[in-house]
Amino acid sequence: MQSPTEIQQHLDSVEDAFRRARLRAMQRVAGGLLLLAFAVFCLARSLSGLHPAWGYVEAFAEAAMVGAVADWFAVVALFRHPLGIPVWHTAIIANSKDDIGRNLGQFVESYFVTEEGIAQRIRQANPAGLLGAWLLAPGHAAQLGHATAKALKALLNALDDPSMSQLLKDAAAGQLARFDISANAGQLLDLLVAEGKHQQLLNSVLHSLGDYLSEETNQQQATDFLIAAFGVENVLYKVGTAAIGPRALRSLSRSAHEVLEDPAHPARERFNGWVQNFVLHLKDDPQWREFIVRHQQDTLANERVQALLGGLWGRVKARLLDDLGRDDPAMARQISVLARKVGQALAQDARLVEGLNGAIESGSVLLVRNYRGEVGHFIEAKLAQWTREEMTDRIELAIGRDLQFIRINGTLVGGLVGLAIYSVTRLLG
Repeated sequence: MQSPTEIQQHLDSVEDAFRRARLRAMQRVAGGLLLLAFAVFCLARSLSGLHPAWGYVEAFAEAAMVGAVADWFAVVALFRHPLGIPVWHTAIIANSKDDIGRNLGQFVESYFVTEEGIAQRIRQANPAGLLGAWLLAPGHAAQLGHATAKALKALLNALDDPSMSQLLKDAAAGQLARFDISANAGQLLDLLVAEGKHQQLLNSVLHSLGDYLSEETNQQQATDFLIAAFGVENVLYKVGTAAIGPRALRSLSRSAHEVLEDPAHPARERFNGWVQNFVLHLKDDPQWREFIVRHQQDTLANERVQALLGGLWGRVKARLLDDLGRDDPAMARQISVLARKVGQALAQDARLVEGLNGAIESGSVLLVRNYRGEVGHFIEAKLAQWTREEMTDRIELAIGRDLQFIRINGTLVGGLVGLAIYSVTRLLG
């Protein structure tokens, strides 16, 4: 399958061949007129004694030949030396190649690539309005979505996985290292306390604790947990704890329900104080902040965490490629929906269209202002890459056919001028 560049080169060669064929056809017409004038001249010369009218024909044909040859010389001299003879001031285009490139670049800069011209053209074109209309046209948003998804898939496959993996790993690790856990946690807890969320959390804990301890089947497990937690080894202590434990647990369950049912219970105020004190430590205590930062750095340096960060790119890429490999990727649908929303916004909001057009105009004018000189240099450098023969051939293909009409007109006009001169001479005796 041919690449877009190869296809364009093929189309250019076909177009050049077509132009060359048309040029050769017009050259044959102009040359044929010269030969016709020569034939008529010979005929009129041989028959001039038979009738005075042949003198007029001879004068016309003679002047037509002169005009044809003169204009042939003028046209050929633009591109090459006539008959290969290096006559002075011929092959003008070939000899002036560098000057043509420089002057053409300056001409384009001065009269085409101007800030006012570009701005006026953008205002006339209304690119934002055209974009909105195109996005709302049937099928265009979906087409854009699928085209973007296809391009994204090709881009993902072209990226270097080890480099991208390292890049994403370093970026994620850097962001996590700079993240201020202490300050952000303090701000989050401030919001939760302001909205009473910490009391809701306490209610949830107390409700679960009360329900758990109120069931006799759970009390023995809790008692065994206390004995193990306090490391009781003495048999008498174990017996005492086993006897007192259930009553203590039932008392704890009743206390939990009391706090749960009383919004003004003193325990709640003490809990408020603990939470607020904890928040103050998070936000303002240097020792706490240092402790958290140290453990944050140690966690990031952990091998498992590093391996997790190193595998981010692989997982992200696999998920994206899995979606983009489907017939109707979710990515394409999302882009299509976004494109339609943009189209609707541009169609309904005139201020948005005006603002986007203004941004495009300002950006384009800025580009012209900053890189205007590069346009002339680009044209000059591009033409400098061509050889004299290549430049001559390209220009001749572009305008050579029209120049053949000069030869045709020169033949006819020269003949008429010669006829007029001969007629005036005859009239004056």
